[in-house]
Amino acid sequence: MGATLHQAVTLQFKATNNQAEYEALIAGLNFAFSMAVKCIQVFSDSQLVVNQVNRAFETNDEILKKYLRQAQSLISQFEDFSLTHIPKEENQVANQLAKVGLPDFCRTQVFERPSFECTEIHSEEHPPCWMDRILNYLKDGTQLDNRQEAKKLKLDCANYVLINGELYRRSYAKPLTKCLRPEEAQEVMEAVHKGECGTHIRGRSLVMQILRQGFFWPNIHKDAQTFVEKCSQCSTTLTCKGSSPVISNPSIRLGPSLFGGWTSWAQCLRL
Repeated sequence: MGATLHQAVTLQFKATNNQAEYEALIAGLNFAFSMAVKCIQVFSDSQLVVNQVNRAFETNDEILKKYLRQAQSLISQFEDFSLTHIPKEENQVANQLAKVGLPDFCRTQVFERPSFECTEIHSEEHPPCWMDRILNYLKDGTQLDNRQEAKKLKLDCANYVLINGELYRRSYAKPLTKCLRPEEAQEVMEAVHKGECGTHIRGRSLVMQILRQGFFWPNIHKDAQTFVEKCSQCSTTLTCKGSSPVISNPSIRLGPSLFGGWTSWAQCLRL
């Protein structure tokens, strides 16, 4: 028996229709992966994306190559995966989402930069950090010597889940967020704040964008504020400090336009 889940995404950066289709696919895969889904069937009305992912088409577009690599990396983490093309007229659920979005905005993600720009975080040997005690407890049941601290650790660990060796934090009515080590958090703040599509935004807005991208660490608010204060451009530019990010091309519904707008996906999960 299958269950149908819906996820709506609005893009607030310039994107072609094909790039928006990849964003929808990647958002769906991340959403399924965060729920520990192992087997998934995805249906898309984008013939180009379906054929590129299924290796029937090649791509010479450098941006689409990045999207394709990211999608293939996510796909490799599922035990069973299939991507099937369906005509637009048979994709009524996704078409409806594309027109009006989801009424439940807890299930709507807003991306202000391409998703692949926040995935270039390297997995190497890391120094000790806040994640270690939680990882050790979830992996091996390792307890602390102090009884009171051990009890607190057990309660804290209830907010986290281990998926394929990666630590994720549970979030009410939202997909899981990937936990980051300090050096990884620094890279994400750099990418979101000062990257190619960065807008040099303030601490609170920076935090919201990072959370929307699906990342978490305990000191995110404090670290984001400190990061902004140390940004040389922010400290010398009045337009950056104290102002909200300005979107030169407001999001519109996905259509023939080259600008970002509502995109959506509908899929069947074999749970």
